[in-house]
Amino acid sequence: MKRPGIQDVGLAVCFILLAVIAFRPSGVVGGRLREWRAERQVVALYREEWRQVAADRRSVLGSGDAPHTIFEFSDYRCPCCRSSHETVNGWAASGRARVVLVHVPLSERSAQAARAAICAEKQGAFARMHDYLMTTEDWESGDVDWASVAVAADVPAGTRLIRCLDSAATTERLARDAALADHWRITATPTFVSEHARIVGEASETDLANLLGSDLFR
Repeated sequence: MKRPGIQDVGLAVCFILLAVIAFRPSGVVGGRLREWRAERQVVALYREEWRQVAADRRSVLGSGDAPHTIFEFSDYRCPCCRSSHETVNGWAASGRARVVLVHVPLSERSAQAARAAICAEKQGAFARMHDYLMTTEDWESGDVDWASVAVAADVPAGTRLIRCLDSAATTERLARDAALADHWRITATPTFVSEHARIVGEASETDLANLLGSDLFR
């Protein structure tokens, strides 16, 4: 039998070294494995807490009888949140999914808009305010009269809404949303979460269908 030559041994050593480099934690494959494991841990967290968290949320689009629930972590000035709005609304309106909005404002003006949406929710008009904020820009700059915004959005205005905007209850609600985003390791808007997976960034019809039907993490 032919004994391996120096060249063969050298090649074998090179392959072993490349494998060690690739699979070590800082290597390409090792890095991908680390990301995959982290993603599985996040999805396991969603599953564990899903029903309790879903039952505790009130900024909802669509019917409570819908067969699926999607969480959307969103900011009212986020371009990808806005461009996904029509698709998300369509899913909620069709009864295919109940969409739970979690407010993750990334600027002071976005935080004001989130407060307006929360206050509209308390009057049973969340969907109307949410749609207005996602599809208009008149509230994004300058001094904003939120009572006028409410009227334009067909939401009952008046002293009740104005008092609600800066109330302790509204501040606490935003803090709870921020805490959930942090706990579920949300790092960008929009992020769409189902019980089995998540999508970061603008979502298409196909993306949402895959989000609900994915068995990638089962």
